[in-house]
Amino acid sequence: MPADPLPETCYPATVWLGPGYAVYLGPSLRLDPHSGSVHCLVIGVDAPFTLRIGDDEQVLRSALIPPRTTHQVIAGGERMLFHYIDPVAMDARITAALKTVRADIAMNPAAAELAADANLSVSRFLHLFSAETGTSFRRYRNWARMAQVMRAVAGGADFTTAAVDAGFASPSHFSDTFHAMFGLTAGALLPNTRLVVCGDEP
Repeated sequence: MPADPLPETCYPATVWLGPGYAVYLGPSLRLDPHSGSVHCLVIGVDAPFTLRIGDDEQVLRSALIPPRTTHQVIAGGERMLFHYIDPVAMDARITAALKTVRADIAMNPAAAELAADANLSVSRFLHLFSAETGTSFRRYRNWARMAQVMRAVAGGADFTTAAVDAGFASPSHFSDTFHAMFGLTAGALLPNTRLVVCGDEP
């Protein structure tokens, strides 16, 4: 079942989008179980929250959740902070690939192209990408696409155009990916959320 819209509180919801990160601060969200594409720092601003991973359940004030980890965050207070952090690679070839994906996401860079640029086989590139970043190439490319959609919407674009321009096959593909990545629908989050773009990729 899709998540409910943002609750009406005196706290505004804001998403900051910057080079290598995205931050949500605002009313607590009713999130479904989901699996992110990058690391996410979760903070209960007003009170601890419950974190469920599989059969494990913990009450925490903060947690760093790795990518590709199916989890559910159940808020205990009125406000939450989610800080999504782009991976940092030690290998220069993967660092270059990350920058290419972020810069040319509308061109839909394929793993084979980036592997060739790095003088690696596709299988070696995909293995090294996962080892260096903690996430898969496909998931990271979806994360970069999602960030592009958010920046476009912040600039006044409509969702349908922004999603197609970022490489999503259809609005439903964007919607399904958003829900799987964040645990709620874009329609539940964004209409009442201020999007702030904080600079471009250096």
